This record gives sequence, C-alpha cells and structure tokens, in this order.
Amino acid sequence: MKLAGITRTVADIEKSKRFYEDLLGFEADAYFTPTHWQSYKVQEGVFFAVGEEPGSTNEVAFAVDDIEALWLRVRDQAEVVSPLEKTPWGTYRFVIRDPDGHLLSFGQESS
Repeated sequence: MKLAGITRTVADIEKSKRFYEDLLGFEADAYFTPTHWQSYKVQEGVFFAVGEEPGSTNEVAFAVDDIEALWLRVRDQAEVVSPLEKTPWGTYRFVIRDPDGHLLSFGQESS
C-alpha cells in the first residue's frame, strides 16, 4: 500500500494557495469549483489538496532534498513549531504551521 494523497480543510483558500505555492513552492495541479479545492502534485501518484473549511491540526510530513534552503525561505514567514535540527535518528527536520494551524513537518536524510 502506498500513500495516494492527503487533503486538508482551510478557512481561506486564497491565503492557503499563496502559502503553499509562493512560500513553499508547490506546483498547482488542479482547482475544483464550486467546492474550492486546490490540488498539488507532490510526486508521481501522490497528491496534496486543500479545501475551504476550518481544519484540525494533524501533521503531514514531507521529504525534501535541500532542507537548509527551504528552512531559510520559510523560517521568518511561517509559525515555527520546531526549528531545523538534527533528530536522534539522524535526519534533519523542522515543523511549521500553515495559515490554518496544520502542522507541516519537513525532513531530509543526513548524508
């Protein structure tokens, strides 16, 4: 079994689109109206989508290739929950909140 996708409900779809597209660099895949859902292709066969309803705070984890560059881009523009650090299991990781309070974890294997 493989992960097929993750959806999140949001309070303001336009604010969330700016956050995910402009700040995090996600590439928009499809926009669905009138339900106001924005879908992003994360990798082949895996999607991430946000839709306009108040959400809860569950963590979604993303693996990235250049965690330092992403950290430098987002650290002053997002609510930081855990700063960039090396974990006890050897990866580098940080956690932020999106505009609706959802936890987003970004990690990279150490080399």
